Amino acid sequence: MMKVYRLLGFSSALAAYPFILASIILSPWFNPYNNALSDLGNIARNGWVAYLYNFGLVFAGFLIGFFGVLVSMRYRSWRYLCWSILLTVAGFDLALIGFFPEDAGRIHMVVSTIFFISIILVMLAYGFCSKHLGSPATGAAAFLLGFISTLVWIVEWPWRGVAIQEAVASLSASTWLIMVLLQGFKQA
Repeated sequence: MMKVYRLLGFSSALAAYPFILASIILSPWFNPYNNALSDLGNIARNGWVAYLYNFGLVFAGFLIGFFGVLVSMRYRSWRYLCWSILLTVAGFDLALIGFFPEDAGRIHMVVSTIFFISIILVMLAYGFCSKHLGSPATGAAAFLLGFISTLVWIVEWPWRGVAIQEAVASLSASTWLIMVLLQGFKQA
């Protein structure tokens, strides 16, 4: 059963990236300094490539959300619930970004903002719980990655797009999740 959890966890941490990279390659107009990653999912602007991009977010979001639900159900201790519930929210919110792409209007900005806040919160929550999980090193990394993810959003950068900030924050969260999976789960 643990192998299934790990496989699902690794898959969820990495699932969106092939779709994002393919969308970037298929969108020669895309510039990380001038665009948001969500521009790739704008159906009016990017045609069929937007469907590829949005599908990747929905797919990855459901994998992350499902993984968070399974962890929450299997390990019903506060040590796991303090971060796995937030991970579930972040995952399903990522799926909502794909369901409500950039050209859906204001709802897209709302779900995107919630997603980036929730991935920061899940890393910080894990950091706080990590001593009780027996993973203080992974917890320290979670704090560092959460801090980096926060910092990229509050620093004023010389470019006008947010694709770089989005990439740093999402790669930080994926790195953290992979570290958690490598650490393994202990029975609470």
